[in-house]
Amino acid sequence: MAFPFKRILAPVDFDSSSLNALELAAKIAKQNDGTVFVLHIVPVDMDVSGMPQYVDLIKRQESLDREKLTAIAKQHLAEVKSEILDEMGEPGNVIADIATKLAADLIVMVTHGRRGLARLVEGSVAEKVLRSAPCPVLAVRQDQ
Repeated sequence: MAFPFKRILAPVDFDSSSLNALELAAKIAKQNDGTVFVLHIVPVDMDVSGMPQYVDLIKRQESLDREKLTAIAKQHLAEVKSEILDEMGEPGNVIADIATKLAADLIVMVTHGRRGLARLVEGSVAEKVLRSAPCPVLAVRQDQ
């Protein structure tokens, strides 16, 4: 772990709360002359390699997502270095894996604050990342 934080991973799911977390990541990067790695994950929890119809669908989705990410980066990261990453898989695992591969100094992400049955059914991506991340995690509460 290095301080100041120079390699900042910012997972984005396109809602306003994750964009607020992205803006915070940009502020930290700007203060430290760092780079923000904007990560979007297409949530896939099964192997689709043998199912061409799903592979094509996911590839089209990744292309659309990359266009959105490019626009978001231009809007929110104009004054900082950034890279766009898109991946497929289970979000909690992918975020931790990418943070390890990038040697990230910090992960800045939104926590949706699910409770009760919603948390039991959907799980908590932020909690999974907190448990397995190779670096500090700054969990930003969702807009109320």
